[in-house]
Amino acid sequence: MENFDVCVLGGGPAGYVGALKSAINGLSVAIIEKDRFGGTCLNRGCIPTKILYSKAKYLSRLKAPERGFIVGEFSFNYGEIIDYKDEVVLTLTGGVEKLLKARKVKIFYGSGRVVGSNDNDFRLGITLNEYSADKNIEETQISAKNIIIATGSSPLMISSFNIDHKSVITSDEALSLREIPESLIIIGGGVIGCEFANIFSEFGSNVKIIELLPSILSTEDVEISRFIRKAFKSRNIDMLNGAEVGSIVPAPANGKGKAAVTLKSGEIFEADKVIVSIGRRLNTSGLGLEDIGIKTNERGRISIDSRNETNIKGAYACGDIIDGPMLAHKASFDGIIAADNIAGINREKNYDVLPRSIYTNPPIGTVGLKEGDDGLSSDYNTGRFSYAANGMALAMEEKEGFLKVLVEENSKKIIGATGVGADVPELIAEIASHMHYGGTIFDIESTIHSHPTLSEIVPESALDSIGEAIHKFNSRAAKKH
Repeated sequence: MENFDVCVLGGGPAGYVGALKSAINGLSVAIIEKDRFGGTCLNRGCIPTKILYSKAKYLSRLKAPERGFIVGEFSFNYGEIIDYKDEVVLTLTGGVEKLLKARKVKIFYGSGRVVGSNDNDFRLGITLNEYSADKNIEETQISAKNIIIATGSSPLMISSFNIDHKSVITSDEALSLREIPESLIIIGGGVIGCEFANIFSEFGSNVKIIELLPSILSTEDVEISRFIRKAFKSRNIDMLNGAEVGSIVPAPANGKGKAAVTLKSGEIFEADKVIVSIGRRLNTSGLGLEDIGIKTNERGRISIDSRNETNIKGAYACGDIIDGPMLAHKASFDGIIAADNIAGINREKNYDVLPRSIYTNPPIGTVGLKEGDDGLSSDYNTGRFSYAANGMALAMEEKEGFLKVLVEENSKKIIGATGVGADVPELIAEIASHMHYGGTIFDIESTIHSHPTLSEIVPESALDSIGEAIHKFNSRAAKKH
């Protein structure tokens, strides 16, 4: 039986990063993955959706070209776009595999399960699949002194929604459609739902979002949610808020060639396709965790400490299956924390400065606290700067949007930021760096920003919190200061 210092279950952003970091730290590493490396993010999430988002944005430019340009007739081949998406995904997943092999990480393609443990190591059983190089072996076992559980999540399935993966689909199938549906209903107005609404509406679908909560993107700043709602309305995306879905009937059973969505109120809506994007379930069942005493809650979430170690010494967990938001970069950060602690490098996680992005048109970026959060005290000021007052934004014809910065009143430290506009996730990255090191608005001011760039919006919005923005006069903040 082969023995390793570390065995990683799952090859997504948490797993493969944890494996690579462990190898960099000088440990012997094995990784078990049942599909292609990269997990949901690379195969069925972040990267594929951003490819479609990029193409949709290009299409929007063709429909409404910049001033001085006249675009004649044009068309698109959506099947070719999907082909390109598949090519990019295959390139990146293959790149991850090459990195693992270069770092001498032993790869096992199949499903892994913890089958035993003692004070010295964990035993893992592996059922190999068709991706395995050795076709003559179906089952094998290995042992490891430490394990990292990083098995991720998958779309949540509800029996009454009758997801048939044809007319009633999840985000997984939505990324593989080779034709644009004429009509589309999206159940759920969160991040995934709004990103798909943005993409498919641009390509010509008649889109309706049905959301249980009072507004779409309810976890975002109220101003951001309102901004995107207005943008969606201008593109004829229909939004039905405060509506609860009772059941969904797929197209064949409906007998009309369309899927039917029935609300608890009795209203019925029909569409060629229905995308269900109401959450995700955790992939922690069938791993043998309960057999060795690893604690999970009723949803299957694994309990860990600040070092990402479970209640069982030597067993770590990362990514979607532990606390914190389901974000790929958060998962990768988790993997690094676990790998370093296994190697004896004491590290504790902290999600206080965790940026996130939503790729609507225009995109959204957020980091830290936002107005309305429970952890936000009353002793803060806000600074706000519009894209319409930035030279580069006007040059790019991207004047729609704003950046808002939250500043602690006494210390002038940045405690959060949110914005919507061209490339705003990149602007948020700069603010996150300042926040990570406890930076103040004066630290941002003293950092010289190249002109003309969108990045000039960052110091302007920060200094606006005290009324000292150069290209804006804020009488309220100036008087307060």
